[in-house]
Amino acid sequence: MSKIIKNYLAVGVLMLGASVTAANAEPLPELIPDLLNNHDLFRAAEADANAASESIETAMGGYYPTLDMTGTYGNEQQLKPDAADTSLVSREMDFIVTQRIWDFGVTKASVDTAKLEHEKTLAALTTQRSILLQNAFVAYVNILRGSKILEFAIQSEENIKEQTELEDSKVKSGAGLTTDVLQAKRELAGAMARRVKAEGDLEIAKNVYRGVFLKDIGSIKDMVSPVVMQETLPVNVEDAIARSMKSSPRLISSNLDSLVSRETVKSTYATSYRPTIDGIFDYKLKKDVGSTIGTQDEMFAKVQVNFPFNLGMTATNTLKATELAENAATYRYASAINQVEEFTRTAWQRLKTARDRTQLLKNQADIAAEFLELARKEQQLGNRSLLDVLSGETALINAQSDAVSSETDVSIAAIALLDIMGELDENAFK
Repeated sequence: MSKIIKNYLAVGVLMLGASVTAANAEPLPELIPDLLNNHDLFRAAEADANAASESIETAMGGYYPTLDMTGTYGNEQQLKPDAADTSLVSREMDFIVTQRIWDFGVTKASVDTAKLEHEKTLAALTTQRSILLQNAFVAYVNILRGSKILEFAIQSEENIKEQTELEDSKVKSGAGLTTDVLQAKRELAGAMARRVKAEGDLEIAKNVYRGVFLKDIGSIKDMVSPVVMQETLPVNVEDAIARSMKSSPRLISSNLDSLVSRETVKSTYATSYRPTIDGIFDYKLKKDVGSTIGTQDEMFAKVQVNFPFNLGMTATNTLKATELAENAATYRYASAINQVEEFTRTAWQRLKTARDRTQLLKNQADIAAEFLELARKEQQLGNRSLLDVLSGETALINAQSDAVSSETDVSIAAIALLDIMGELDENAFK
């Protein structure tokens, strides 16, 4: 076997070695906890969820009585026409306990709305987690992709450079052709350009990695290729759509918006067209109040009905506005269903296309490697031109780079599909 093919086999062994955990390796799953704990957007989403949970307790307070306490202290003077004037230092403490007896569903609607809002923040938290996991996965595998493509480019450049030097030596000794040297130099320039591009792409991938994980990558050789768990993927497009309809955070959030609008309509109707009924207990402790020297206790219990109503009949407009808002939310939910189905079908097709394309590109790379090996042998026998060998060299590096890149695209497409379905979590890859 020629030296060229041995070199490519060595690169292949190096690629396979990327899947073996090194002593100081940082597998992607081990990076995820720090990513979630330290990322500002995820922590913000967690804070929103916790705040919404506290809002539920606040809304529940509508079922409990309220206590109002008022204290007064001051000088009270009364000038009386038929009695002695008085001047006293009056003191008074008022305690009023109010218990809402019935409000025709306003409090219940408030509590239900708070619970729905909390569910929305949980859906937003799931979305943010999924976004971070997807970004982390893409940033990680793009480092490996760029590294492998750069390895191919460097190896190709070295091989073409070696061939160029051999042809140049032949020309100097009078046994070669100047045109062969020029062809070799042309291919070498192309190989160097591919290597420069691969270096630039890898540096860009490193910048993205730093932006996601907020730290440098360390040694690329210590990185471990993440594998998407195949059992987490749908078996066909119908399965993917069914799972999206069930767990897509986008769809869940849109449905919750519709439900919140419905509760708003209930609350508005009760507030606009129904009274509130309260039980009130009023206790007053007085001293030297109202020209009465000494301490007095007053207790008063009552049931109070309150029904404020605008005579301009604006309650009708308010209710109509909330009903129209509910209709709008319902229409948006219906639109979200169609969009989620479209996104799911597209993601599934991208995954299928990436899989099929990868198989073809791997086959192409195998054929290109076989052709290059035979072309080298035929050139040594004088049956193949240098241009054919150099073209085979270029074709092989392109085919191998495309195959590696497409294989990475398969994993990225699988992660994107899980993201759309709302099933992307830390257990999706290993």
